[in-house]
Amino acid sequence: MIVQETLRWGPATSLAVPQTCLRDDNYNGYCIPKGAIILGNVWAMTRDETVYKNPEVDPDRFLDSSTPPSPVFAIGWGHRRCPGTNFAEASLFLTIASILTTFNIGLAQDENGKDIFPSGKMNSAMLLTPQNFVFKLTPRSTSYEELLLRNP
Repeated sequence: MIVQETLRWGPATSLAVPQTCLRDDNYNGYCIPKGAIILGNVWAMTRDETVYKNPEVDPDRFLDSSTPPSPVFAIGWGHRRCPGTNFAEASLFLTIASILTTFNIGLAQDENGKDIFPSGKMNSAMLLTPQNFVFKLTPRSTSYEELLLRNP
């Protein structure tokens, strides 16, 4: 559920993969000619208040079965949805679960021992990425640490 909400709240890209209009179409009074390139606004779709009541992050959002499934607009939607979407989502879930099982993730400290809080700011480019930040990653147990040292 938290992975779905993270994908919705912080999509990797603000614009979806370009699509081509296959025939003349009319949308809300706008004529979209055949052959026009359509760029879906992922950021706007993931914050559509008619679909998601509160656009801010809500880790419990997908616990409610009436909430639409995980929004993966960045890699297509409808008939042009990427066939690897399910594999990508499963891989992402397993990666995150493995990291959270193996490590404690915490705040880094400065030279005076004070916690360093990430700014939460993003780099605005074709792909949205967080601005550089530091954090503390420690193995949850000595057995995990030994395993990591044996298999770097």
